[in-house]
Amino acid sequence: METDGNLYDESRRNRNLMEPAKETRAQALRPNDWNAYRIRAQGAHIQLWLNGAQTVDYTERDASIPWRGIIALQIHGGAFTKVQYRNLVLEELPDGP
Repeated sequence: METDGNLYDESRRNRNLMEPAKETRAQALRPNDWNAYRIRAQGAHIQLWLNGAQTVDYTERDASIPWRGIIALQIHGGAFTKVQYRNLVLEELPDGP
């Protein structure tokens, strides 16, 4: 299953909330190279970009889901997967929709 550019809710619903069209992902993804992700989460509105191509524009409708939480980086690739991160930037946005 392809997951690059998806919005996945792991801790509550254990499913993809939204994923890009296969064509969008195929055009944006750079296999075996650095890929740039941009994630904007402001209130209930979540947007994702993969190498400049928007892959997710999602608004959470479940009022019980918190708007604040922990930021973490992870990969589910097993013991033989290598992942690297660089140039991480966090910017706090104002509260609100």
